[in-house]
Formats: sequence, C-alpha cells, structure tokens
Amino acid sequence: MPDAKPYAPPRISHLPFIAFTKHFTPTVSAAADAEEEYDAAKLVREHGSPLYIISERRLREDFGRFQRTFSDPRCATRVAYSVKTNYLPAVCAILRSEGAWAEVVSGMEYELARSVGFEPSQIIFNGPHKTRAELTRSLGEGAIVTVDNFDELEQVAQIARTLSAPARIGIRFSFKHGAAAWTKFGFNDDNGDTEQALRRIAKNPKLRLDLIHNHCGTFVLVPGIYGAVADRLVGIAKRARALGLTPWIADFGGGYPSSNTLRPEYDFAGGSIRIGDFWEPYAQEILPRLTRAKEHFGGRLTLVLEPGRAVVDACTSLLCTVVARKSVERDEDAIILDAGVNLIPTACYYDHPVSRAGGLNGSAYSRHRTLKVFGPLCMQSDRLRESAALPPLRVGDIVRIAHVGAYCHTQSMQFIRTRPATVLLGPAGPELVRRPETWRDVFALDELPGRLRGAGCSF
Repeated sequence: MPDAKPYAPPRISHLPFIAFTKHFTPTVSAAADAEEEYDAAKLVREHGSPLYIISERRLREDFGRFQRTFSDPRCATRVAYSVKTNYLPAVCAILRSEGAWAEVVSGMEYELARSVGFEPSQIIFNGPHKTRAELTRSLGEGAIVTVDNFDELEQVAQIARTLSAPARIGIRFSFKHGAAAWTKFGFNDDNGDTEQALRRIAKNPKLRLDLIHNHCGTFVLVPGIYGAVADRLVGIAKRARALGLTPWIADFGGGYPSSNTLRPEYDFAGGSIRIGDFWEPYAQEILPRLTRAKEHFGGRLTLVLEPGRAVVDACTSLLCTVVARKSVERDEDAIILDAGVNLIPTACYYDHPVSRAGGLNGSAYSRHRTLKVFGPLCMQSDRLRESAALPPLRVGDIVRIAHVGAYCHTQSMQFIRTRPATVLLGPAGPELVRRPETWRDVFALDELPGRLRGAGCSF
C-alpha cells in the first residue's frame, strides 16, 4: 500500500469575481458622482439626443488621484493609459497633458497615440497579435514592444537585426492564480516558458529587455492578487539579472476598479462597495514588495500601471430622452429611451446610475416608481436597467446615465441607429469633440455596382 498522505480537512474559500470581459466596474458613492452644473436641455437642443457628455475636470481629477495613490519616493511611477478603453482623441490628449504614457494593442491605436503627440518612448505596445509592419515601425521608432509569445519573439529578433540600436522590448508572463487566471496572454511562468524566453533574449545582443509585464485580469476585486503578481514579477527580474539582462520597468497592467455598480449576479453577495481611496489596498500590495527588491531592477526602478476604466469611467455620462412609457407588469412600469445597448454595451454587466437630468433627481420628488429602462432597438435584450427607482417621467424628459466612459465609445454599435455626438465640458465651456454620425457615414465604405442601380437609386 502506498504511503498515505496526512489528512487535510476540506477548506471553503471565497472566490472573488474577476471579470472576463471589458465591462465590469464597482459601486460609487453619491458624493463621488457629483458633476459640474450644465444645461442638459440646451446641450440636447444644440447637439441632439442621445448625447455623450465628458467632464474634463473629473477626468483630470481621477487620473491625478490614481497616479498619487501609486506614487512612492523610492521609485518612479508612470501611468500608461489603456487607449482601447476610450480612444477619443480628446480624451487621449487630455491624459497626455497630465503626463500619461500610452498603452496600445494595435497599429491603429499606435497611430492614434503618435498623432495626438505621444513620443515613441512613451508608448508601450502590448497584445497577442502585432503585424510585422506594426512591429517594424514601433521598434524602429523606439517604443517598448511587450513580447507575448515565442513566434513573436522570433519576428522581433528578425526585425532587430535591421535596426541600428538594440530593440527595446518587454516580456509578458502569466501564471495560474485561481480559476480566472489570464493564461491566454504571455509566456507561462509555471511551465518554464518565461525562463526559456529570458535565455533566448540574453543570447541576442540586438534585444534589450527593459520591461517585465503581467496583466492579471479585468476588474479585479481582490487586491491580494496584485501581491501575488509582485512576488512573481520580482522573481523573474532576479532571474533576468542572473542572465545578464537589465530590466528596469515593472509593469502591472490594468484591471483596477472604477466608480460603478456591478449587477447583483456578478457581484459579491450583498454587493461590493468602494468609497474613498479604494485603490489604496492595491497600491499596498504592489509598492512595498517592489521597492524592497529595487536591486533586481538596477536600482532605477520604474513602476508602470496601465489603467483604463479606473481613470475614464466616471467622467462620462449619456444624455438621452424618454420616447415612450408603458406598463409591463401589474406593479411595474417601463420607459423606452432613445439610447440602448448600442451605445451602452456595458449595461449587460453593471447597473449604471440613472437619473432625470437637470437636477430633478429622486430627492426632488415625494413619490418614486420602480421602472424597467429599455432602449430603442428591436430586440428584447435591449435593456439598460432591470429596475431603477426614478421620479415620474414623461415623454420628452431628459435622462442622464452616468459612468459610461469605459468601452462605450469604443464598443458602441451602428446597429439600426447612428452614433451620437460627444461634447467635452472644459474650461472653455462645451466643445464638440465628435460630431454625430449620419446614415452616409455608416455606409461610407460600401460600393454599389452599376448593374444593381435602378431607377431612383441615389446611393
């Protein structure tokens, strides 16, 4: 009989919700949601409904608060904004003016970052797929390319042979840390792939390893996961130094929470609440571990973070108009708005704050009604809230849906309806930063063969 292992009693541990898509965000306090005054009705009259509204003040404040939370005198901290979260040029330009770097995952995003003024040295190029042309340009200009896999490492090595200076690269690693680990990306550090990649890089004088990177998930609710990442990242840096490599940047990716409310089915039991400086626990998992290991980064340690929703979610609202009311159940009514999941795809994962615009929120009424909030699309799944406590609303009233800055612009759809304008509220007053689409914009890339043109065709 084989030796019996000592008995270990079963353990039940709480499994944190870690989102698998780009749509998850947590709860916000009423105070944090306060925005500057603006005339919603006037803006809608001038620019149409629906209408995205961006608060420049809130955007700058949230970026600054995030950066300060992760700052430490023992290291340099750089915030590389995740461009895919909201790549409106105005948003990118504002964050650049605040000192942000850019984190991009495609050639399109790289071109945008360069066009709004980011220097190549301020760009980190991540992602599991980069074309050869994209690699050639970004490496040749001096951006840091984070290598994701061995095939890409070989391509980078080939391109590096043509460059006058060593190519600046990073490596992304993954490791198993629960059921939701992001093992699709990077070199597996559990099976020796990271070590093999380091050895290949160390043998190639045309490659310069500047950065070690891990992105542990999206909307990570448990700060301790970043502590596990820090321990693993420091260990990899130590092994890289032993091979003669000189990494000096520790990149912890994104996944930090923002100010929003998860739908109950995706949240902790009882709901997760973040008030005050809710990023501080994440910083406390990262900074002490990292700064104690400065020698593994050559004594000039730079911490890089790649937030998206954490800095852009709360600054944006969508103004829309009530277009219909109806009764759907005996004790519950519904409203239909002129904006739906085509403009707020994140509504399937969180309960965005919904209020009547113009200051007439719930506190202005003695009576409330629980309403279902639907969009205008011809599909039953086009619902923005299963139930929202709202004051009496009439057709034509303007409704504000808050905290839609992350992934709503970049993942909005031209399904059935065109996409609306976007207005920036800044020190110069309201400024149009994206005009509304027309039906011609939607079909601008299409060609209609002459043989299909009949009488009356004007396409």
